[in-house]
Amino acid sequence: MVTKEPYPLYSACILADYIADRIPRQRVFLRTAEDYARAGIELMLARPVLDWSPERHMLYFDDGALRYDRLVIATGSRPLIPPVPGIEKDGFVALKTLRDADLLRMAHGKNAVVVGTGPVGIEAAIALRHRGWSVSVVEMLDRVLPRLFDLPLANTLKNRLEKRGINIFLDEKVLEILGGTRVEGVQTDRRALPADVVVWVIGMRPELTLLNEGQLLLGASGGIAVDRHMQTTQEGVWACGDCVESEDLVSGCTGLFMLWHNARLQGRIAGANAAGAGKRYPGSVNITTINVFDEAAASVGTLASEVSPGERKVLHRRSPWGELYLVLKDTCLMGVQAVGRTERVGGLIGIMLQGKDLRKTLVRASSPADGPGLGILRNVRKDLLHLFG
Repeated sequence: MVTKEPYPLYSACILADYIADRIPRQRVFLRTAEDYARAGIELMLARPVLDWSPERHMLYFDDGALRYDRLVIATGSRPLIPPVPGIEKDGFVALKTLRDADLLRMAHGKNAVVVGTGPVGIEAAIALRHRGWSVSVVEMLDRVLPRLFDLPLANTLKNRLEKRGINIFLDEKVLEILGGTRVEGVQTDRRALPADVVVWVIGMRPELTLLNEGQLLLGASGGIAVDRHMQTTQEGVWACGDCVESEDLVSGCTGLFMLWHNARLQGRIAGANAAGAGKRYPGSVNITTINVFDEAAASVGTLASEVSPGERKVLHRRSPWGELYLVLKDTCLMGVQAVGRTERVGGLIGIMLQGKDLRKTLVRASSPADGPGLGILRNVRKDLLHLFG
């Protein structure tokens, strides 16, 4: 196993907990170097691959080379950082790695600006607020968590963030990072915000700097194209994780689905097939959960904004356990968003994946085989049938 990282496997999903001082640094690690040794795996840390020759089956480092028989590319993703003036200043962090988290843990000051309101941005803002920082969040779009929640639930979460002291600025674009050699502020198209640190988390792109043009086929969204066995267009080469494209099981669309559960399964399949197995990857599912000051929120499947208006139906309901937002395409469930008791979302995933006609299903008598998901929908049966007409 060859990696440019200086550390063995750690969880990027809990870096915010480490920044907030809710867990010690050692809890971030999922494996130790000794774990790899016991498994018979030679772990080569801090060894970035500088070049690759698929014809010769060779990987090249700055001080040597390594021949392979079969190769699995799992290079992940890299932060999207446009050429904004000032991004080279000390105090600018694109929160992606443990090193980035270490920098934030050691940062001194009182004002932080987080650019981007995806899950990582929101978690970073909450972590810094937990440490006593004054935190402002800037988002170009009209809502927080724009790829996970439609406006009704996004507004609920925005209000919760603001009530806990985080300033949210929507529909604003960052023009410049202010200061000398260190960050001193952020200039947007509407205001100047003081900042001792800037956390830039507007999105990720597949990490493909190892590849030369034409070595592997790339898909329309910029990830490596793979088949159901995670094999690339190069013989003897598989790929998995954030660097590949895959098919969404709900929408059937091919794209980048950069989530840990998808990457983990892809990795297992790619590794097994590189060793001679014949396993197939079923497809990706967009399932994301986030805690906003101990309020759980979850999103599965498709947003309402991703369904054409002529086919789109939505149902938004509040109850004592929280909020539920259903996205339907004609009579099929395409997306579920929830705030509160998000465990109810799990029961609806099967219904989405099966593509059931909900109008027909809700009209007939229920049976135990319908499962818990349909039981949840029957609680809003009257509203759904009214939507269907």
